[in-house]
Amino acid sequence: METIRGIVLRTVKYGDNALILDLFTERYGRMSFVTKISRARRSPMSVAFWQPLSMVEFQAEVRPTVTLPRPRDVRFYYNYLHLPFSPVKSTIAIFLADFLSAALREEKANAPLYGYIEKSLQWFDEARFPTAIANFHLVFLMHMSRFIGIYPNLDNPAPFFDLMSGTYQYLQPYHTHYIKGAEAAALPLLFRLNYFTAHLLKLSSAQRCRILEVLNTYYRIHLPNFPELKSFEVLHEVFS
Repeated sequence: METIRGIVLRTVKYGDNALILDLFTERYGRMSFVTKISRARRSPMSVAFWQPLSMVEFQAEVRPTVTLPRPRDVRFYYNYLHLPFSPVKSTIAIFLADFLSAALREEKANAPLYGYIEKSLQWFDEARFPTAIANFHLVFLMHMSRFIGIYPNLDNPAPFFDLMSGTYQYLQPYHTHYIKGAEAAALPLLFRLNYFTAHLLKLSSAQRCRILEVLNTYYRIHLPNFPELKSFEVLHEVFS
């Protein structure tokens, strides 16, 4: 038995009283587990432990011969104080869980990435500025690209930004996956934002949705089998 620390990505019902759990773990990367569930909230097998983006720590036996380890002695190692009670934060969290489940489908152990996701979610939980909250997921997606090796090359700005090559181009690409004009020119400014400066950028709902659309397209191009996210439309409707 060893101690496993991880962030819940999603759960799938398994039979009448069990769940298959997909977690991004600090030590092993993405892993699946199986657990029985109880309806009693205070039970150590409560489904409350396995809500998407929960940060949990537990004991498990990890061996090549064990396909689906069973968590034991489960506890939260970080308790969200504000996120579950804010409609806007909760909606963004649903999108982020959906996004991470897709983006980390094949991710192996990556301690810097795990630390980035962990600290980002904790910052988001405690964030107060409405604009910083509304822009959080945009900054999160932009900077996560660095940790998985698809950060765009924003040197030498030009009239067109090719989403497929991740570089600026002086000539219009022959495909449709590019942005141009003011949108292309804005990329270096956007990617310089961080969580502490995000509140300074005033965006309309339409602008925010457009940035997310471009980022979503960029990830779909560069990550194999990245699906269409159902939560993308939900988030779009909320911010519209």
